[in-house]
Amino acid sequence: MGNTTSNTEQQILASAEKLFLQKGFSATSTTDIARDAGCNQALVHYYFRTKENLFNRIFDAKFDSVMDFIDSSMKDDSDIFGNIRNAVGAYFRYLSENAYTPQFIFNELMQNPARRRHIREAFLTSRRSSQVFARIQAMVEKAAEAGTIREIDPLDLIFDGMSLVVFSFITAPAFVDLLGRDSSSLNNFLEHRKEEIITLLTQGLRPASSDAGSPRHESGTERQL
Repeated sequence: MGNTTSNTEQQILASAEKLFLQKGFSATSTTDIARDAGCNQALVHYYFRTKENLFNRIFDAKFDSVMDFIDSSMKDDSDIFGNIRNAVGAYFRYLSENAYTPQFIFNELMQNPARRRHIREAFLTSRRSSQVFARIQAMVEKAAEAGTIREIDPLDLIFDGMSLVVFSFITAPAFVDLLGRDSSSLNNFLEHRKEEIITLLTQGLRPASSDAGSPRHESGTERQL
């Protein structure tokens, strides 16, 4: 009975995710989800109560898996440039395997303030994101103290990296289509974008030549993640 319950719940989640991505949140009903999952609508309400709860469960699982991808890709915390390359590469791999997710999340951010609040809370306050962001903050501060990089708010680095990667996946299909290219060109374009983003982030972090190698000795309160 326990396995049946778990399997039914997972099937509902899988069907909801598929339909949300295909049709959008607003155009998907719990009846649609139940039909796709092969169960009755009452079971959808029994496990999740509302469609919003379904969305939140799916988003939270996706977000935690992104954080896991990024965290596991970073090896040596003293090598910030290597970790940027690894993290960007991991994020590209994740989105390549979940190609419709960026556009779906972007649409929900624009259309629904309530879900925008949930996404913001997951980004800033979830346990997994707090762990990963704290690790990135420590790396950034240590590298800036050593003069390896210019001083930067860690949140700016995180936002720059994530937004550049996500925007590439949102716009690449249309861009390649406008050029009349095929799917192999899309893969090549994304690979090029990955390398370009890594270059932009790493070169943008390097201190001016006059400051290189000079540890900073400044006081003041920095914004916390």
